[in-house]
Amino acid sequence: MFPGWMRSVRFRLALTYSVLVFALALVVLGAVNLGLSRALSGQPVVQEVVFPSLSRTLGGFELQLTRARMVDLERLVNERALDNLRRYSLYTVALLFPLSVVIGWLVAGRALRPVERIGDVAREIQSTDLSRRIRLGGTDDEFKRLADTFDAMLDRLEKGNRDQRAFVEDTTHELRNPLAVMATTLDVALSDPDADVESLRHAGEVVRRTIDRTSRTVDELVTFARQDQRRQAMVAVPLLPLLEESVGDYRVAAAARRIDLRTGATVETMVQGDRDSLKRALGNLLDNAVRLAPEGSEIVASCGVSGSWAWMAVTDQGPGIPRELHERIFERSWGAADQHDRARRRSGLGLAIVRQVMAGHGGLVTIDSESGSTFTLWLPLDRNASPDAVTADGIHPREDAVNRS
Repeated sequence: MFPGWMRSVRFRLALTYSVLVFALALVVLGAVNLGLSRALSGQPVVQEVVFPSLSRTLGGFELQLTRARMVDLERLVNERALDNLRRYSLYTVALLFPLSVVIGWLVAGRALRPVERIGDVAREIQSTDLSRRIRLGGTDDEFKRLADTFDAMLDRLEKGNRDQRAFVEDTTHELRNPLAVMATTLDVALSDPDADVESLRHAGEVVRRTIDRTSRTVDELVTFARQDQRRQAMVAVPLLPLLEESVGDYRVAAAARRIDLRTGATVETMVQGDRDSLKRALGNLLDNAVRLAPEGSEIVASCGVSGSWAWMAVTDQGPGIPRELHERIFERSWGAADQHDRARRRSGLGLAIVRQVMAGHGGLVTIDSESGSTFTLWLPLDRNASPDAVTADGIHPREDAVNRS
């Protein structure tokens, strides 16, 4: 029914500005006309003239103005002035309305320019590229706060999209190798017409181990993906029972590799945290130690207090990790070649999950790999606990809490 530009917010704002300006002009001009009419309709100015009459000879004619005639003359002049004022006021009002519409249109356009910029950025954003931002400058007004809110929303969307892509990439990367191992093992077993029971059993064992490793990988992926979304229930958690329970969960797996898994120095303390998440973090450290430590070695789990921090540590007697790799081992799906057999050693998502859990508790994880490896989980005992008291670089501890205990 109406063209698009008449249904726009800009036109409605311009029309509103015009109506307000037009109404204000009518009130002002009406007040001026009314006030001037009342002022001129009062006592004439000639009443204050002291002489009764005025007589002059002009061109042989004598002009004589009495007071009454001067009053009539003043009345005519006033009426003509008022008529001219009303006429020019009508002309002004008639010209003011279209002019106010034009001015309102320009002012509304300038005021809505930030909104148009927000709309342009929103139209240019693609689902695969969320890097565009408005970054509206100027004063801190409503439009700038709206643009900042929109930018913050884009930051969250970009992070979510990036995490989603990373999750897909991690899933693809982590599952490709075990699937290839299972497929190759089964192909070899099925292609051998003379395969005996022993070779088939061996193939089945390989597939079984690969399935277990794949299941563990899937669990890690799901845990890592949900860790940020999960609302942690912060309660008082005693560390010693948590440590003993976790060690008990891995004793069978350690015994299968002839590894002595035991608890070392322990000090009972309470921390505020999510028990399941903390157990998951400690379990990941124990799982890595049991899988990667040499057979016949020893793994020690301990806990204690250092100043304003509580800690839980897992120490193994493995070959250790070069210092230049200490930061990278906490990355998703980090891998490095073993110095002895050049086999691929992967940390998977275990240590990334550990760091994620610690960050959610306001704590951190450190590594000391001078002889063997010691991973320590640090949890603050109060809000004023400073990380500088624990570590200078966020990775290595200032002191060996395990041996000091």
